[in-house]
Amino acid sequence: MHEFHLTDNASTAGSLRVAFPHARVFCAHDDYSLGPLRDGNKRAEFWRGIDHGYAEPEERPATDPFQCWRDLQTELSTLESCKLFIWHSGSGAEYMFLRVACHWLANTVHPLFAVEAPPRRGRYATAEWPPSGLKRFVRDAVSIAATQRQTWACECEAIAQRPELLRICDAHGKLLFRDLSEHDHLLLAACTRQWQLAGIVVGQAMANADPRNSLGDAFLRYRLLHFVDTGLLEVDDARCELQTCYVRLI
Repeated sequence: MHEFHLTDNASTAGSLRVAFPHARVFCAHDDYSLGPLRDGNKRAEFWRGIDHGYAEPEERPATDPFQCWRDLQTELSTLESCKLFIWHSGSGAEYMFLRVACHWLANTVHPLFAVEAPPRRGRYATAEWPPSGLKRFVRDAVSIAATQRQTWACECEAIAQRPELLRICDAHGKLLFRDLSEHDHLLLAACTRQWQLAGIVVGQAMANADPRNSLGDAFLRYRLLHFVDTGLLEVDDARCELQTCYVRLI
């Protein structure tokens, strides 16, 4: 029987390939806690805005970020028997990944299983765990009944209708909907009236982020440049990379 392990990020995908060398690893290369979910083209445009000018943009599809799911559907349709393990944690991103996966796999004939990684060092993310840890957790995989699959698929569709572009989990694992400015205070708290490397400001904001809802450096750089555009911050050279430009409060 074929075995598939599904994740949303490259770091976890790498660990899964080590933990399960004979399995197929599917990686969406996406963070579904951010951006529009209804239209692939609009989602691609959203990420292009985030990654614009960034030195090391994430590995994302150039056009339709949902095409990978269609390709997976096609691949699964050619297989007689396989198991699909969907990896998630208590973070907003992986809460969403579980539901997005159920949306795209709602009609598959193959059995689905949810594998939850517990927090490690206080952080909620499958990427926190080495391959040996992931290998242990798969023993506790929970079968996703057809009714549950449909419930999560419907939840995904309802979430996609909402206007908010940021989704986070609270301390109880409940999904909350927020504006993209939700974490701006972390960046502003790290800024001073003295010139600082933008990368240091972003790094401090990442370190102080909610452990349930980690923040990517590309997104924080995007918000930092928003402060420059709105006159809150001054940058010594906006054309420079995050690692080399300096910013300060005006």
